[in-house]
Amino acid sequence: MLVSTYISGIMVSTEKRITNAARELFIKRGYRGTATREIASRAGVSEVTVFRKFGSKKNLSQVLEVLDGEGDPRDVLEEVSEQLIRVMVEEKIDLLFVMMVERELEEHGFEEWEVPDSAGRLIYNSIEAYLRKKIDEGSLRAVDPGTAAEIIVSYISHASLSSHFRGHETPSAGRFMDILWNGMAGGGMIEG
Repeated sequence: MLVSTYISGIMVSTEKRITNAARELFIKRGYRGTATREIASRAGVSEVTVFRKFGSKKNLSQVLEVLDGEGDPRDVLEEVSEQLIRVMVEEKIDLLFVMMVERELEEHGFEEWEVPDSAGRLIYNSIEAYLRKKIDEGSLRAVDPGTAAEIIVSYISHASLSSHFRGHETPSAGRFMDILWNGMAGGGMIEG
């Protein structure tokens, strides 16, 4: 059930009130200087509501199972990137916000809400492990899998964030993967 409230005659969902409050406070105080209780207060909800609305990573975990499959590594990385972006956009997951909520959960000791790994670490570690495995198998050249994973996670995070801005569409995961795969200095990038 969608819980909403009226502000100046406009119906605003709980999720939107929470994300708006978080962004306002992040701008004023920074990520580290903002507590979830302040976000909850500004949004007019309880802190537990903030945790419930943004604390789930079940769908992200299911998408990462793509990395367990076989196939061309480029295609697998493109597919997992596309699916992660789709889940984040459809479920309006702001990865930075989710990571902030998880930090607060850890600091406050809410064991019933704790998860084995944070969303950011879960995505990063899964992609890094996949890359390391493919490098060890000889399917990929020897690069730092941590740096490569960070580049991919940065793209995914940016794509999900930019989906919140009107009129801005992030280039497809295929285009991103072409640039990453072929490098900046050459290779067959797609025209378009």
